[in-house]
Amino acid sequence: MGAGTSQPSSSHDINGNGRTSGKALGNALRCHGWMVSKCVRQWKAAAAINSEITIPPPGKGQVRVKLYAAAVNPVDAKRAAFGYQVSSSLFTGGLSRGTGVASTMLGPETLFPFPYVMGVEGAGVIESVGWDSSKEQQYDFQVGDRVVFLADMSQPFGGTFCQYAVVHADALGKIPAPTDGNDFIDFVEASTMPCSAGAAYVALFDKLRVERGRSIFISGASGGVGSVAVQLAKYVGLCVLASCSTVNVPYVSSLGADFVFDYTTNNVVKECLEHTQSVGVDYVLELADAALAAKHAEALRFGGSICVLPGPMNANDANSGVFFRKQISVSYVCLAGLYGSEVTRKLLRSVVEESLRLYQNGAFRLHVETASIERVRDVMDVVASGHARGKIVLTDFHPTESPGVDAAVGSRRRKQVRDAAKLTAPAGDATAR
Repeated sequence: MGAGTSQPSSSHDINGNGRTSGKALGNALRCHGWMVSKCVRQWKAAAAINSEITIPPPGKGQVRVKLYAAAVNPVDAKRAAFGYQVSSSLFTGGLSRGTGVASTMLGPETLFPFPYVMGVEGAGVIESVGWDSSKEQQYDFQVGDRVVFLADMSQPFGGTFCQYAVVHADALGKIPAPTDGNDFIDFVEASTMPCSAGAAYVALFDKLRVERGRSIFISGASGGVGSVAVQLAKYVGLCVLASCSTVNVPYVSSLGADFVFDYTTNNVVKECLEHTQSVGVDYVLELADAALAAKHAEALRFGGSICVLPGPMNANDANSGVFFRKQISVSYVCLAGLYGSEVTRKLLRSVVEESLRLYQNGAFRLHVETASIERVRDVMDVVASGHARGKIVLTDFHPTESPGVDAAVGSRRRKQVRDAAKLTAPAGDATAR
């Protein structure tokens, strides 16, 4: 992107379709980014189009952010398969009315427009701020502030795989400045917070409400959310039992898990029961697959709690009787659902900023690979197939700019950051579970 890079393969005007109101400040601008032009039944690299895109000025309650880093997530592939209108059935999922797949994240009448800019989480600098004439006091953000955010997937122009994005101001999180004893947080680190750290934080402390001295089983412990969840659980004094594939056992152990089970060769439920003297664990955090939730719930003690992230469970699952029999409390985390109303949208800021605070205080570290934004297709293929360990972050959004302190890679907390010259999974790894 920018001078000296390949030209975009197409050009698109993406606007708000009348979804914003109020006075927009500044002008629309043309920039480079990646978009999906039409719904696909399942992810394929050809769906991602390198394009020149028109980003509108920020309107009422919005800011426009100049992006410097964007983390890649499995939902980026799933978004391409969302139909234009989705079903409202929470437990069955249902099919969209168009050609898309089942989705229940944002409510029965939420529209998922095409074309749209890809990417759901990113970090950068506020470039311009919209004005809300109905409010006497404006937002406590200003041009030049370093921010991180989770994108609104129902908006066509807010995606993070682009040089600029328009974002709801009340959903932004401020990236903290260095303080005594705390390190500088760069854009690469910050961009991973909403989906991974944010989801882990909400699951552990808002949904499961974990207590020191209790036990938790975390499936999918080597992925982006799982790797943070393991560390946060240990940080607050839990006994952590975790599952992952063979090749990731040493990695998950290095995160602090007390017991790590290779799900390819072990019955993880049996292992959990054996390590708890047949009582069962207090909590289960299901990150691998919602279809495994009922099975993994058998590892819970009577009256335990399970939180599911990959999606809604199937109420017709033959094993679902365990929830009734053991009187298990069930909860879900879907951060994208917070965009459902202005009231809940504001919670995104507190979730992101609390995650940043915990990270700055050393509660967890990151395992990150970086790749140029020009390689979106390669990165998406890896993440969509479940072959990523930790997070992959896109960089080099503005290659003609002189690298500043935000482009530096030097945090003591980051386990690994390297340009992913060859984006491959560890040998033998079939999934992030």
